[in-house]
Formats: sequence, C-alpha cells, structure tokens
Amino acid sequence: MPKFYIYLMAIALAFVVFAYSKAQTNDQKIKEQTSKVYALNADERNLASSNAKSFFHMEFINANNSKGQFLNCNPSDSNFNGYVTCNGLVPQPNGTYKETVMYCGYNPELVGCSKTDTVK
Repeated sequence: MPKFYIYLMAIALAFVVFAYSKAQTNDQKIKEQTSKVYALNADERNLASSNAKSFFHMEFINANNSKGQFLNCNPSDSNFNGYVTCNGLVPQPNGTYKETVMYCGYNPELVGCSKTDTVK
C-alpha cells in the first residue's frame, strides 16, 4: 500500500511541474501573438486595398452585372504569406448583397484576391 501512495505522489508532482512549466505570463502571451503578425507599411496597405477594390467593385455577371462594395481590409491580421483579410459585399442574383471575406495580396508578387489565405 505505501508504494501506491509514493506512485500517486510522484504522478501528482510530475503533473504540477509540467503545468507550472507550461504556464505563461500575460506579457509572454502578448509577445508570442505579436511575433506572428507582420506590420504592413503604408504602401502595402494601399496595395491590399486596391486589390480588394478591384475585386469587389467589378461587375458580377450572375447578379445582373451589379457591382459589389469594398468595406475594409484588416492589416493587423497579416502575416508573411503576402495576404491580408479584406471584407466586402458581393451582389446576389436575388438583388441582395452577401458579406464576403477575401484574402488580398499586399505585395507586387501577389496581385488580386483569393478565397484562401495560402500561397499556391
């Protein structure tokens, strides 16, 4: 019976050590999150917006050639893959608009927008 308690205490001690080693302070969490974000400069923000505008402002054939509307791009969620999240309204065949998320390029190599946030 005493061996059982020793094993139980060893497991509990291992769990406490493991949990304590994985705990992060708020500063560590913030630093980890901000290290994944790439801050866009003014030219990159303008390029992302112009790519988004060219997509959302085009005439959609399936909606009687109605034009969509560009809303905004979120430069704070960009990363090093060259795309940033942009929102806009796309006309539907029934005359309504549907909010749509597109991933638009912010560097000269990635022109236009994509439905996925990955580079092919």
